Amino acid sequence: MRLRLTIAYDGTPFRGWQSQPGGRTIQDILEAAAATILTQPVSIHGSGRTDAGVHADGQVAHFDVPDSCRMDPSAWLRALNVHLPPEIR
Repeated sequence: MRLRLTIAYDGTPFRGWQSQPGGRTIQDILEAAAATILTQPVSIHGSGRTDAGVHADGQVAHFDVPDSCRMDPSAWLRALNVHLPPEIR
């Protein structure tokens, strides 16, 4: 199953969207949250990028959920938000 995420974030404490070595990025944090839920690595693909400190409201991304995961798509919102900092929703 492919899940589409519509994301809002306050980018002030982050180094932008795209993953980078040693960087605290939105993509890194989202991937870590999803990986915690699935207990395996996850690759999240964003529709665009933002620079360090830039905010977003309605940025779209997606990732693929393995067939072995039986979690209902509507449960992902709550599950991800539990594992994300308050600046990302």
